Amino acid sequence: MGALSVFALSRSRRSLSLVSLALCILATLDILRPQPESKTQSFDAKQPTRPDPQRQPEPEPQTQTQIMDLTHLAKYELTPSFTYSRRNITRKASDGKRETLTKMDGVALFNTPQILGADEVWNRSTSIESFTPLTLHVPNSPEVDTSIISFGIATSADRLPDAFPNLQHWLSNTSSSLYVAVSDPQENELPELQSQLERLNIKATLANSSLVFSAAYFSLIKELYDARTDKTEWIALIDDDTFIPSLPTLLTHLNTVYNSSQELIISAASDNFEQIRLFGIQPYGGGGIFISVPLAGILSQPEIWDSCMSSESEQGDQIVNECLDAHSPVRPTFDLGLNQMDLHGDFSAPAGYFESGRQMLTIHHWRSWFQVDIPAVAAVSKACGDEGILMRWLFEGDVVLSNGYSIAEYPRGISETDLKGVELTWSDEVWKYMHHIGPLREKMGRDQKRSFGMVETIVLEEGVRQTYLERAEEIGMKKVGMDRVVELLWLFD
Repeated sequence: MGALSVFALSRSRRSLSLVSLALCILATLDILRPQPESKTQSFDAKQPTRPDPQRQPEPEPQTQTQIMDLTHLAKYELTPSFTYSRRNITRKASDGKRETLTKMDGVALFNTPQILGADEVWNRSTSIESFTPLTLHVPNSPEVDTSIISFGIATSADRLPDAFPNLQHWLSNTSSSLYVAVSDPQENELPELQSQLERLNIKATLANSSLVFSAAYFSLIKELYDARTDKTEWIALIDDDTFIPSLPTLLTHLNTVYNSSQELIISAASDNFEQIRLFGIQPYGGGGIFISVPLAGILSQPEIWDSCMSSESEQGDQIVNECLDAHSPVRPTFDLGLNQMDLHGDFSAPAGYFESGRQMLTIHHWRSWFQVDIPAVAAVSKACGDEGILMRWLFEGDVVLSNGYSIAEYPRGISETDLKGVELTWSDEVWKYMHHIGPLREKMGRDQKRSFGMVETIVLEEGVRQTYLERAEEIGMKKVGMDRVVELLWLFD
């Protein structure tokens, strides 16, 4: 090989070496360069929420010693040693809108728990250390004329008394009227039931119905239409276990989003797509069916009415749907605030709904398909107002209060992105519920989430006391660790 060729090859190799060195340096610089933060966060890689480092830290709340009577805890048969925390809360009314999540950066919900023994639950003077009262902002309920709506229920004489705590929460002391088609009453039973409703300050009319349930349910449309007043704009068909957290909020929503002078039917769809596949796209009565007076007038015309009442369908809401299909171009508008809640389980099953912070206009199946004492959940409204029911706050240490239902601790942290999604806390597949309650996220294990469930809400002289309890974990029929108790007392103004 000639000298020139050797020189060229040598120069070429040096050039390649320099290029390789340059590429290595650039790659190293790229690795060291700060990377932009991701806009999204995976469920498996949560980071704890952290307060703004530029914000001045909140001062440590002062503690106070209270002498407490804890004998009401004896009925829970707590572990021999248990932890106890307590906090008094005052509500500050505001005119802002209700948020799905209110952040309380740098503010703890309760102090370090005390470890108590079994003797304390029989002691009427236990010394408890707690933070001084916490102030939480809760919006005022809207002002609305409740005479614009009338409600109808078809039920049995045996079931009706079970509905009284439900009805008392949202229908007492309002101008709304209630018509109840009652099947199988005993002699003199209707007057007694009527008297009980009057004592609850509920404007109710009870009538003996000999119709089968589905026909009795559909017949409510004409009964309510014929009894309307000049103020009536909506007639509503509900089940005896349909719960309305806030009647003013529901009516404000109907008045704001819809025009009651038009022919309209507003309803819940089933949140379980399997139910829709089985029964079709139709109004589901448990979440509430709200019919404008003009449409009710059309359906109450004699020829249409007689045709629809001859239906042999076994469900009243199916007859409503059939009647629309046959005699009206109007189709249901499905409102996401109305909740049929077609899911099964125990107290913890619907946690995803009740811990979502979303405002629920109606709640259904709470004493049948799953077991949650919703009137007890809502009792806190006596101190904080209807808007505070199931309102959600995020405290220091990734602790979330879903007011009236639970307190959740997230030991590994929880992102605000994840808190915007609904946790799939019931046993079913995500796709069946995405159309109604999405976005959904995976159910969390005990190592990711610790939950105190509400076991009692009681109205006291000074306020409303909520008792939240987390049971010790059971491994092989044996409890490991201690039960944990948190009590919140919402003080009256």
